[in-house]
Amino acid sequence: MASTPQIKACIFDMDGLLLDTETIYSEVTNKILEPFGKTFPIETKLKMMGRDVRTATDILLNDLQLPLTFDEYNNQANELKQVYFRRSELMPGVEKLLRHLAKHSIPIAVATSSSKAMFAIKSERHGSVFDLFAGKITCGDDPAVKHAKPAPDIFQIAMQRLDGSLQPEDCLVFEDAANGVEAANSARMSSIWVHDMRFAADALAPPACHGATERVVSLLEFDPEKYGLPPF
Repeated sequence: MASTPQIKACIFDMDGLLLDTETIYSEVTNKILEPFGKTFPIETKLKMMGRDVRTATDILLNDLQLPLTFDEYNNQANELKQVYFRRSELMPGVEKLLRHLAKHSIPIAVATSSSKAMFAIKSERHGSVFDLFAGKITCGDDPAVKHAKPAPDIFQIAMQRLDGSLQPEDCLVFEDAANGVEAANSARMSSIWVHDMRFAADALAPPACHGATERVVSLLEFDPEKYGLPPF
């Protein structure tokens, strides 16, 4: 990959990247775990982040040895998510960056493991911001997405839907999860790992070998000019 990519399009994850939903996921999970006398370990959360619902739930049930089936857990979780996710807030720097890219006609897309229904619930309070994507939203339950992250499918599809002439080296992926960074790498795209230090196993020693083109701890740190994009 070139040392200074000349980026033509940007693709964004949603959970924990555009929206502060990871704290809500933890709240929902802990509420379900409470009757079993268990709490949600950060090590398990890190394994789940960026995964599709089925895979993430299976990791949780296995790690914590919960006496629940996938459907039993998922039914409880969905009821809580219908309420809690409606209060999702934008992450710092999101609106500034998206409006900047839209102002300069840089193609942007969302590629999220969330289902279409959950995307609608999470984003409903921020319609004016998500309207900037002009409908270029690819969700995890899209029939075209055959394999979930860390497979590259969702980013490849998002790129194709943005502009059929785009190549992987033209695209910059923004992710908060290691699985998402791996997916971007598999898609041969440059990536920005926005590492939320609230969800770091060791906040004093962030991993050096994350595999992303660049690691930042907030979108407020991102410098578009480094990637051939218009400066702020």
